[in-house]
Amino acid sequence: MSLPPHFIDAKKKEVVFHIKGGSPVTMRIATWIKSFPDEYKSISCRCEETFYKLRAKVND
Repeated sequence: MSLPPHFIDAKKKEVVFHIKGGSPVTMRIATWIKSFPDEYKSISCRCEETFYKLRAKVND
């Protein structure tokens, strides 16, 4: 399974994943976050609108 839609907030050292599903998919976050530096933490967001608002805020 490939990475779901995500963006990186370098200032906060966070990777925000947009995950529509529930438990089976969110359990994969531990595997996906290994693709990023160790100091980064993962955040999941189920709401598509919130995800894109957060992404726009980081890109400003």
